[in-house]
Amino acid sequence: MTKLVVFDWNGVIIADAGICAKSVSNVLKSLGRKSIDIKTFREVFSIPASNIYRSQGFTEDEIKKYADIIQERFHEDYEPRAARVRTRRGARKLLNYLYKHNIECIILSGHSTDGVQIQLKRLALEKYFSNVFANDIYGAMRGRNKFERLNQFLAERSLKKNEVLIIGDSTEEPEAGKRLGIHTVAITGGYVSTPRLKETNPDFLISNLNQLIGIIEKLR
Repeated sequence: MTKLVVFDWNGVIIADAGICAKSVSNVLKSLGRKSIDIKTFREVFSIPASNIYRSQGFTEDEIKKYADIIQERFHEDYEPRAARVRTRRGARKLLNYLYKHNIECIILSGHSTDGVQIQLKRLALEKYFSNVFANDIYGAMRGRNKFERLNQFLAERSLKKNEVLIIGDSTEEPEAGKRLGIHTVAITGGYVSTPRLKETNPDFLISNLNQLIGIIEKLR
């Protein structure tokens, strides 16, 4: 029986893949690189975010030089766009189901803590999540490993591995989940292309958050 669901935030709870791709593209242009479209973004996105800029020709010296500037410019561009973003289809139905069945939910995100908290309040989602684990605005370029964060959290809880499920739209969540021995779900239509998600061999691959309800029912 599932007792804890670990959610990635961006591209999973909120439908922000397109605006994130646009903001990354604008940062690249501001630093003299070519813009990228959403298709390219989904092929190069990975954590830490510095990998995106490496894929576009940044040297290690340039990464070090521009790391803070990249993050500052990204958030300056992204946050106003995110102020209008909505939840992904099925998010509220899923969260209500989990809340009704007393299944704990946490957020494990590479985004800024303030950014997540502001959106939780704006979208009236605060009550659904017991904990938010995220970064400061400069953290995405360094990218503290989600495996490490989740491993530490689970070590403090008396949960069996088969009682925990992680869902994300990148390769990071299935990889972390498999290392921890918990159930893994990847959702398409977010930050990473479907073929890349399939390569991680998640336990379940879905396209709509409503599908997670059926999975949880099967795992009872």
